[in-house]
Amino acid sequence: QVAQAIRYEATAALPALPQPLVRSLRRLRVRLCAMAPRSAPRSRAVAPGLLTLAGLVASLVYLGSLGPAYSVKGVWQGQPSTLKDTVKGDFGSVMEGLEPKVSFPPIAYHREGVALSVEDGRLNADYTAKLDGDTMLQLRVNDEQEWRASLQGEDASLRVRGQGADLDSLSWEAAQSSSVEDVGDVKVEFNSDKEYNLTVVREMLARIAGAELDAKVRATNAGVTGRLGARRELPGGVEASYSVENPVGVYDLASSTHRGRLSAAVAGGEAVLQVEGDASSQAYEGSYVRDLQGGRAGFQLSHKDGALGYNVSYARDFDGVLEGDAGVHVGIDEDGVYGKVRASREVGQGLGADYEASARFETGEDRRLQLQHALKLSNKLGYAQLAHGSGEAPRLRVGYEFNA
Repeated sequence: QVAQAIRYEATAALPALPQPLVRSLRRLRVRLCAMAPRSAPRSRAVAPGLLTLAGLVASLVYLGSLGPAYSVKGVWQGQPSTLKDTVKGDFGSVMEGLEPKVSFPPIAYHREGVALSVEDGRLNADYTAKLDGDTMLQLRVNDEQEWRASLQGEDASLRVRGQGADLDSLSWEAAQSSSVEDVGDVKVEFNSDKEYNLTVVREMLARIAGAELDAKVRATNAGVTGRLGARRELPGGVEASYSVENPVGVYDLASSTHRGRLSAAVAGGEAVLQVEGDASSQAYEGSYVRDLQGGRAGFQLSHKDGALGYNVSYARDFDGVLEGDAGVHVGIDEDGVYGKVRASREVGQGLGADYEASARFETGEDRRLQLQHALKLSNKLGYAQLAHGSGEAPRLRVGYEFNA
């Protein structure tokens, strides 16, 4: 009976198993045929249990061959002087940080719309079914009796959640969308708290004097907000856009936010001018970026809340120029001068080295220099990093991480 059951598992019930595993099950059947006595009532009772066990073992062997199942890691950080205690035989502070911390992945079994899974220490049961051509039903229940269900269609959805049979914990939210001729795309959302959103979007409202107009209106419990936008391409490759939008429930034009933008290709780069604000305050920003000597150069000038800001920068990667990976980023802004350098490369025997240094010189009243740099050595199993910054004691960070 067991041999016949295993033959059925290997040929019919487990078609997705790899052929070597199927052949192993067939060899097990041959051995059982040689060992098993003639059928008896007890063997008929034991066969289903052994069949289930054999299928479970086969599935676990197959899943175990797919790759990493969970990660193990640990880390310790402190001042290098702390390591003096290890010389004296005191490993307490270091080993506490290096104790393994295991992060288990979600484990799931699913077949024909039914699924069992373990995620974040919770057991979940899921059921999925297709009710008609475009409507899906999904239900999830966990071991704490929390449940949620959803109906998802092409243009409508309903989501319900609760706790066991407690109707007071029941909550839901629904949505429906459609496209109405001469109106636009309409979407309504509402929930068990009697909150609602009604949104109407018209991507192409009209075309006036070469400008394309679009509109969006949203109604909520707190009031209505609307946005009107216009965009147009001007001679010389200049693109212009403008929009005005009122806050929710505020219908004073002076409180509405106006946004304008001009962009154009200039001298091999892109120049952008943006303006945003209402009647009480405005913000202005201009920028220009272009490729330069294998890198990216940029300039930005802004004025907001009465303060002037600027930033001139240049960044470049040296991939393919230097051995390994390297890059530099330098600039100057309203606070001072700054720069950052990074480099990494393989040093042999599976060991990699990474170095990063950053500096900023503030030109304000303090006129101080801030430096930060770090060196990291790592391989597939672990790493050691030494970091130091202005006004700080050196920090050593040692850790490991691998998949098992």
